[in-house]
Amino acid sequence: MRCVNCGNDAAKLYEREDGDRVISVQLCPACFRKLYGDLSEGEFFAAFSDTADGNKECPTCGTKFSDFRATGLLGCADCYTTFRKELYPVVYSAQGVLSHTGSGPNKTPETRYDDIIVLVNRKRELERRIKAARSSGDDDWVKALEEELSAVNRKLYGGDEA
Repeated sequence: MRCVNCGNDAAKLYEREDGDRVISVQLCPACFRKLYGDLSEGEFFAAFSDTADGNKECPTCGTKFSDFRATGLLGCADCYTTFRKELYPVVYSAQGVLSHTGSGPNKTPETRYDDIIVLVNRKRELERRIKAARSSGDDDWVKALEEELSAVNRKLYGGDEA
């Protein structure tokens, strides 16, 4: 049997009956520990079964955890706090981590605006210099200025960092 996470042949079938259905997943022991670390098999399946805390309700919007299991949607921001413990295995299985590990914004809008103004002014200056270089007939200078203008345009319109 293969692990559905890593493809290893040494997977174990984790099964649990929940009313009239059987919940099962095939994971090797290493992936089970990696994905669900400190959860026991019972806690793992409790997060996905209808019997464990399914009637727990968000005090702000009234969404029940069983509603989340049925739709995959939470009702409000407070649901994340209310269902925090129940959401851990769900988030971890989807993302592999429980906390944000990506990069955040490193520039304020004002700083970004100032960078754009500098680039726009540089673009205008380069366009003016290209026009002057063409009228003088200096093809090498035109080519160099056009390359610099292309780099400025990439930063302005192509998403390159300013």
